[in-house]
Amino acid sequence: MKNLQYNRVKVALLFLMLSFSLAAYSDNAPLQKDVQSLDSIVNAYYRVVSGPEGFEFDPITDTFLHAPNAIITRFNETGEFQRHGLTEEHKTLQKPYAEGFYEVEINRVVEEYGHLAHVWSTNEFRESPTSKAFMRGINSISLYYKDNRWWIASWNTQYEGEEKIPLKYLPEKAN
Repeated sequence: MKNLQYNRVKVALLFLMLSFSLAAYSDNAPLQKDVQSLDSIVNAYYRVVSGPEGFEFDPITDTFLHAPNAIITRFNETGEFQRHGLTEEHKTLQKPYAEGFYEVEINRVVEEYGHLAHVWSTNEFRESPTSKAFMRGINSISLYYKDNRWWIASWNTQYEGEEKIPLKYLPEKAN
């Protein structure tokens, strides 16, 4: 009798553990499509930070896109240098947006070899998806493919200032 109860407890515990594992996977299941191709992960990279007034940044999705220990390097519009991890980056995006902010990709140059890829992504900053840009820049995104998905290993950004964006990174119609 004790063995029967013991076995029932073991089966129940096993069932619970499997249920939690499946639930954890299913929480990320909608995000899996965002990491299956270079196009999808770069599009998700922009989508996760873009939104209207009141938009709340989703650090869980952003973390899912990035590899553990991903590094961000930035030269802002005044040329100030910043370098930090993803957790530090998230601290700057926690509050609901006071106004609309959209980072919109306008051109992409991709270099790929084996499981590695590098994306030069020219972008504009706008208050709405269709409004006039108030700033431009280039994101230099390093990615790798592992465990059946793409990961953002690091990204670097430089905003356009006195040094203009080279023509090779602008859309052809802008040349």
